[in-house]
Amino acid sequence: MKNYSSSRSSKRGFTLIELLVVIAIIAILAAMGFGAGAMAINKAKKTHALSDCSNLVQAIQAFYDDYNTLPDVPDADDSPGAKSDSLLMNMLVGYDEENNPKEVRYFQGKDAKGSSAISSYGGLYYENNRTVELLDPWRKVSGDAANNRHFFVMLDGDYDDELKDPFNNDKPLPGRRAISWCTGKDGLYTLGRQTSAENTDNVYSWR
Repeated sequence: MKNYSSSRSSKRGFTLIELLVVIAIIAILAAMGFGAGAMAINKAKKTHALSDCSNLVQAIQAFYDDYNTLPDVPDADDSPGAKSDSLLMNMLVGYDEENNPKEVRYFQGKDAKGSSAISSYGGLYYENNRTVELLDPWRKVSGDAANNRHFFVMLDGDYDDELKDPFNNDKPLPGRRAISWCTGKDGLYTLGRQTSAENTDNVYSWR
């Protein structure tokens, strides 16, 4: 009878330390992936915001071309400008028959996300089918940021074809009847200081 010696298997399971190392590596890679994803999403929102800024300026120019006057909104001549609330946007989408009697829709944009005026963001928010406001792409529902959910618009109220940069010590911006900007993800801004930390994520139509 042949005798066979038993051999010990070379296979073994992971030790606790090895498992912890693997979990730590996975967690680091996941965090890096989430960070990159968040950066990509924010970049896409900035692109969306820049498009809306440009479209706002073009809509105001088209309004001027038709009526030979700029939209009549308070505070648009001074920094930081008028907000893209219903007073301005009703004129630009044709809801304000007094200031836009032709009812021309000068501004085209996608609908906002969200179910209420407070929670909505990223487009045109309609209320009662005859009132509309334009909100920037970031969801801002609390703190100071909640007050800066709209775009800001400055207009050439004295019709001299020149505006001033509200973030660069009133640097002249010749050849412009309108400019637009928004506060970005943090919802904050500081006038007159282009390099302020609160302005790093702002989006501007003129830059």
